[in-house]
Amino acid sequence: MIITGTDLRIMRLRAGKTTVQMAEFAGVKTRKTYENWEKNVGSPSMNQFLAMSMACGFKPAELIKMYIERDNSDSEIDLMSASESA
Repeated sequence: MIITGTDLRIMRLRAGKTTVQMAEFAGVKTRKTYENWEKNVGSPSMNQFLAMSMACGFKPAELIKMYIERDNSDSEIDLMSASESA
């Protein structure tokens, strides 16, 4: 997956969510699983990522597009442009 643990952490912090909330959005049993994802130990499925991004107020399609573009150009991601309020 092109989404890194740092990406998940930034998304969570920008949305003002806790690791417990993110685990609930992803449908995992404990926050430890989510915290491992932030440490790049394993990764969420696409469905889990979509659920978390929507719960955080981001447009999943925009996020994925930005991550792909970043991987192709090493540019920074502007999460604000992928937020529902943008």
